[in-house]
Amino acid sequence: MQSEAGNSDFSGAVAARPNGTQHELAREILKPTLANALDHARMSQRFVAVLMVTLARPDKLEALLGVPSSDVMRRALKRLPSILRPADRYVQISDDKICMLLPNLKSSTQAWLAANKIRQTLEAPFSFENSMIVVRPVIGIACFPDHAKYAEELVVNADIANAIAANRDLSLHIFQTEDRRDLDVYSGLEALLRDALRANLLEVHYQPQIDLKTGRCEAVEALLRWNVPDRGAVDPAAIVRVAEANGMINSLTSWVMNTVFRNQSEWRRDGIHVGVSVNLSTVSLGESDLPEIVEQCMGTWQIKPSDLTLEITESSTIGDMDQSLIILQRLKEKGLRLSVDDFGTGNASLSYVKRFPLDELKIDKSFVLHMRKSKGDQQIVRSVIDLAHHFELSVVAEGVEDEATYNELKKFGCDVVQGFHISKALPDQEIRAWLRKYANGWRK
Repeated sequence: MQSEAGNSDFSGAVAARPNGTQHELAREILKPTLANALDHARMSQRFVAVLMVTLARPDKLEALLGVPSSDVMRRALKRLPSILRPADRYVQISDDKICMLLPNLKSSTQAWLAANKIRQTLEAPFSFENSMIVVRPVIGIACFPDHAKYAEELVVNADIANAIAANRDLSLHIFQTEDRRDLDVYSGLEALLRDALRANLLEVHYQPQIDLKTGRCEAVEALLRWNVPDRGAVDPAAIVRVAEANGMINSLTSWVMNTVFRNQSEWRRDGIHVGVSVNLSTVSLGESDLPEIVEQCMGTWQIKPSDLTLEITESSTIGDMDQSLIILQRLKEKGLRLSVDDFGTGNASLSYVKRFPLDELKIDKSFVLHMRKSKGDQQIVRSVIDLAHHFELSVVAEGVEDEATYNELKKFGCDVVQGFHISKALPDQEIRAWLRKYANGWRK
């Protein structure tokens, strides 16, 4: 792409106008330019990509750092000309969104490679008044002819891909046919979730975790549940994504913590003493006041820190590992246990074990489910167990669905297991009955 000044059919044509008018004119200019690119692609049997670029959680820049997201976006625009081809075009279609046109591509893979290069360029720190600010771009990708046949549809699908990437906390996402369905699932959930939090309509279910040496249930994992009238059960990951995207994640985290601790306090009065594992969202881990939120909730219900395990995923810290480390160290100093969920599926496994103050690794269930049929998955499971024990960490295997897998994990030296073979996740009253029934040890 060319610089703004030299790109007369895009940025240069609208640079002197007020923002609102500028963005409207930019979108009008985009249409014929994209249409021409598609006409050429049809004749030459080439590909055209549209990329929608936004910045992840731009509200944090101004709220925490006093830096308007529009200032960062202006800096971002200045970085683009040096990394793109002369034929490429870009235009700022709103204060926080850039639309990029990549014509004459040999394949859709080229679009992905270009998007990754853009991501790396925009992730480099920005300097603002003696401070270095790191932001994470979110890029949605749609390609002609794979994802759309016409210009308007291509732009819409790139925008949908961007929204899906933001909801899933991804840096890059290529449009998929099912994305339209997923976006429909999210639509309208924001208001419903706010009402559900106010009316206490969410639920927490608990799945038992069995110590393989003693056969006893020493802890349970708390899992969020929400049934919406006329929609049915909402996927827990979707609940978290909606909360993250709409500024409700702190409220959701507090609700879950208070519900878990209230239940745990009631169990204790009934003579039931088990720890609880609670999942942390990606956004929660970036909140500087997270340790205080957790501590306040524990104090309200008089919960011992050692009875709480906070689970994080590998991907949740990759954006800012240093900041994540600070938050985790503060949580650890308060006496909480820390676990990495879905271990082995991310890109920073060894870094986690070496750098973070962990107590536990959870082997992703995708490996456990197939370990008896796949030598590769079996080796991964054994390697994670050996790695964890080398660093004096305990290991939890999730996804245990039969007796043979249970016994094999026991033979490998795994510490704790959970899965449908033991029990599905149960609501409060049912988990109490289950824990009483198996107070002296689990038996199938």
